[in-house]
Amino acid sequence: MSDAIRTDLGGKVALVTGGSRGLGAAVATTLAEAGADVVLTYRKQEEEAVVVAEQVRDAGRRAWARPLELAEAESIDGFFDWVTEEVGTLDVVVANAASTKFVGLLEAERRHVERTFAISVTGFLHLVRRSVPLMEEGGRIVAISGADTRTYIPAHGLLAAAKAAMETMVRYLACELGPRGITVVGVNPGWMSGESIQKMLGPFYDDAIRTEEATHPLRRAASPADIAEVVGLMCGDAATWLAGTTVEADGGGIFALCGRYTELAARLSIEQGLDPASADAPSVRLDD
Repeated sequence: MSDAIRTDLGGKVALVTGGSRGLGAAVATTLAEAGADVVLTYRKQEEEAVVVAEQVRDAGRRAWARPLELAEAESIDGFFDWVTEEVGTLDVVVANAASTKFVGLLEAERRHVERTFAISVTGFLHLVRRSVPLMEEGGRIVAISGADTRTYIPAHGLLAAAKAAMETMVRYLACELGPRGITVVGVNPGWMSGESIQKMLGPFYDDAIRTEEATHPLRRAASPADIAEVVGLMCGDAATWLAGTTVEADGGGIFALCGRYTELAARLSIEQGLDPASADAPSVRLDD
């Protein structure tokens, strides 16, 4: 039996898309702490990306921050031409970037559908296609999915469909790239505190965090750093036999969701002096 589980990324080069903030930024610094040099991409947030690159350098690793528009094949090709010339190799690719229009499916316009899939499906596949020639045996591709593929989240239908397609491609790519020694896995976070969900919830954000902490099986609200640790584990050699799977990094929260909110509704009823089984008891809607 091996005396160590290998998660050391020393001497490796990692690419993290959408690395200027949130989970992408946390992944970039986590991989740097594990020893990897990091190429991180951004679309608009250049200043934030530069800050993350400096954090990677503070960990003693090399860092590059480069613009990339995953919805455009020309941008992907130009970026990889630069990687080939300036960096020369890739060992880890974390496909984190995503974008969508948060509307109901019947309100979604054709351009919203096309852009969402252009990034998480077409762009993801082109990213992999250009990454593989730069990888040697032992390469790792990690696709970041989302909780909206596991449970209903209002206005997330487009992104959920695109991410579900990505998860299917993870399975197929694992079969196609396995003979080359390249492992393809997915990570599906549950609730994750931070800028993205804060923008979505607006003034309800603080209350939502308190509810998450009070009802989650771990009694915690996951941070980007928490999920980045899982992504880091997926980049190590010990995760090889997870090829083709999408790991649910939600602490059991999504499975427990129905029970959590049922208990919360009952608790609120009791606090208001109502019988939870009565017709007068308040109902709790996930889309309120």
